[in-house]
Amino acid sequence: VRVGTLVPFVEGKSGSPSASSLPMPSIPIFKGSNVVGRSNLVAVDKRVSRKHLSLRALPDGSLEVVVEGPNPIVVRSEGQRRKVCAQQRAKIMHDDVLELIPGEYFMKYVNMSDERKSSTSVESHDLKKGKRHSEEDSVVAKRNRQVMEDEALARTSQESFAEESTSVTEVVSSLDSAGSSERNKERTHSVGPLKDVLPLTFRLMRVQGLPSWTNTSTVTIPDVIQGEVLLAVLSNYMVDMDWLLTACPSLRKVPHVLVLHGEDGASLERLKKTKPANWILHKPPLPISFGTHHSKAMLLVYPQGIRVVVHTANLIHVDWNNKSQGLWTQDFPWKKANDTSTNIGFENDLVDYLRALKWPEFRVNLPVAGDVNINAAFFRKFDYSSSTVRLIGSVPGYHVGPNMKKWGHMKLRSVLEECVFEKQFCKSPLIYQFSSLGSLDEKWMSEFACSLSAGKADDGSQLGIGKPLIVWPTVEDVRCSIE
Repeated sequence: VRVGTLVPFVEGKSGSPSASSLPMPSIPIFKGSNVVGRSNLVAVDKRVSRKHLSLRALPDGSLEVVVEGPNPIVVRSEGQRRKVCAQQRAKIMHDDVLELIPGEYFMKYVNMSDERKSSTSVESHDLKKGKRHSEEDSVVAKRNRQVMEDEALARTSQESFAEESTSVTEVVSSLDSAGSSERNKERTHSVGPLKDVLPLTFRLMRVQGLPSWTNTSTVTIPDVIQGEVLLAVLSNYMVDMDWLLTACPSLRKVPHVLVLHGEDGASLERLKKTKPANWILHKPPLPISFGTHHSKAMLLVYPQGIRVVVHTANLIHVDWNNKSQGLWTQDFPWKKANDTSTNIGFENDLVDYLRALKWPEFRVNLPVAGDVNINAAFFRKFDYSSSTVRLIGSVPGYHVGPNMKKWGHMKLRSVLEECVFEKQFCKSPLIYQFSSLGSLDEKWMSEFACSLSAGKADDGSQLGIGKPLIVWPTVEDVRCSIE
């Protein structure tokens, strides 16, 4: 015997939405045990368990809800919003709302006796009954308006200087003609202060299945690798060749590709079998018995210059689609023929690191440079004078003498020691965020804190050691993650 229905609706939209716009169909509720889960969704979302909720009809027409999956739900009743976690119970009445994932997948319970009076939209239902909107609905409306305003502001800010600056979605136009470094400097200068330049060189990567506003200004791998690439150096730990060539088919047209990787065993054998014939694989040597090549970067050479990309994602599907990832990128023109300068910090950072990778040198013919050897020194052919950052490389091994300040946190310390900060940065907190934590002792952590606190205030005093603050994922972060 049917006792009621869970009716889906789209938060913040009035009227009756079409079935195709809803995340799931209406779910009839019968006497006895009922289950709501992933099979009820239109599109697969692994945050919703196969058995997400169990529901049991009670004699008074209400439902007893038990959260069976690991992720919490939200029950909205009489203007109150209550989170219900795994194995907890809740009671819902007619017109109460369930959020199967907090903030998503809204379902309103309609008791059978009142179903004819109900509408598939909470707002239209309230209007028909002449009810005033609840305080909660007002908060939701304000939140939605704020989201729209934030999106509009982001778009306006981006468009206001898009023509004058480097954009990761415009490869050719962002690179100057060969040797034209002066125009590149003028363009960067015309954007304004550094705070206006940096947002255009740092991007988050698009995450599938999230609301559009959360993906504002994000990028995908085809946004980064596009245009007439003459030579590509792809550095990463894990590489799924099948996914990479499917996600970014333009890579098949690149005549020269070097892949620096950390794969071994069966993964390496598969990589060898699936790579295009003109691609070169190289696993950088490890001078010690532990560790792996983990650097995630791209060097893309164009007729107009080079794009340098440093990012956080492995070259695999889940990293580029299901996780919060970011990248930094900047484009640089070729040097003028008579420019032999090597005093740019960024250039030396890059070349020193590439030299440590010890890939086998190979020779190619580039339309703009002729026959050239592709080694670390080749990357001195570009004008990095407009660089807005420094590169901090990490190379495994035991470093002594001058090499002590060439890598890792000691390199970071040497760079920061040359910087002058405003007085307000004295003893600023040190925020650490990472995906894995090694076996570190207090001595190393103390050295690390000293490196991050290096530099002087504008009055000449030392900044002083800041308090370390470590960003950890919460249980709720893990429960509500896509994977």
